[in-house]
Amino acid sequence: MNLNKLRLKVLRKEGIGAPLFPLFWLLSVAYCGGAAFRNFLYNAGILESTSFSLPVISVGNVIAGGSGKTPLTESIYLILEELGFSPAIVTRGYRGEEKGPIFATDNPERFGDEASIYALKGYRTIVSKEKLKGVTFAFSRGANVAILDDGFQYRKIVPRINIVAIDPFNPFGDGYCLPLGLLREPIDNLERADCFVVTRSNLIDRKRLESLELYLKSFRKPIFLAQQMFKFWVNERFEKTEPPEEREIDVFCGIGNPSQFVEMLIRMGYKIRNYFVFDDHHSYTEEEIEKLKSLKNPVTTEKDLIKLRNSKIRAKAPVLRLDAYGLKEFIVSNIKNVERVEEEVEGDFLPSGVSTFKGESLFNRES
Repeated sequence: MNLNKLRLKVLRKEGIGAPLFPLFWLLSVAYCGGAAFRNFLYNAGILESTSFSLPVISVGNVIAGGSGKTPLTESIYLILEELGFSPAIVTRGYRGEEKGPIFATDNPERFGDEASIYALKGYRTIVSKEKLKGVTFAFSRGANVAILDDGFQYRKIVPRINIVAIDPFNPFGDGYCLPLGLLREPIDNLERADCFVVTRSNLIDRKRLESLELYLKSFRKPIFLAQQMFKFWVNERFEKTEPPEEREIDVFCGIGNPSQFVEMLIRMGYKIRNYFVFDDHHSYTEEEIEKLKSLKNPVTTEKDLIKLRNSKIRAKAPVLRLDAYGLKEFIVSNIKNVERVEEEVEGDFLPSGVSTFKGESLFNRES
């Protein structure tokens, strides 16, 4: 059973989940308590945080799973690049083999799926299991702004801007910490945020969006509404391609918020014939790959597709972008004193085929 399905059964006290509710509740309370205590240690200065003279922009969330953080990170990267900065994304490379710090290439086994997607698109990306070392590495290799991927809970670094992505469909993870809910820490810790970006705001009912905005305003931080927009389709070789020929499609994915992916496809006019959900960051087995090969008109996400490029599954994936009105001006106002000069620095940690801050994107950056 999918782990999230089990969690929902426990939360709703349905079937086999009902007797597990007390255990999950206790674990959830313990998780929240541990997160609160850890934050207390940082707030009190007992655990140390490092500040950098160059700006670090943290992009994170308060829940586990999909909140639109990845396309938001991409959007911020492109904003900075457009403004003449030399940004680098620093990520831990979840489920990748590399400890780093090292520049990523499009190899999900080594660097994880998200880092590989960034690298494939030509974004300068550094994988480091210790993000503090990753940011130090980025600045030593010529970056003048570091984007800290999934950085809200990473308290070892003091960011110049702390951006929190909010999923409008389940903004606070069902109200409980893991494992009963999806919260990674108590909601009141959103006080640390410098601004909120409500992702996929164009896909949700207006009344629900207004209710969420009203709650977020209680933190007295800027709120930016981001629209998720479709750009183009790519095939299994990550080449631009035509849309699926038929309107009936077979969908499979292993992401944090699969229901929103399916909802987007339906809004695009597709009919879902088959629908297969795997756990977030799922590693596909040979048996699963063989079954997926039999699908007539397979559609998946970029994160899944990059892990299946050598599998001969002829799937397609939509490439999306996130536009948040006003976010660009907010970022500029907070890092306006940074010199926008790209340094020519040669690095000795570069993987084969990657040159320092000069990677060519396989994607056209234009909308």
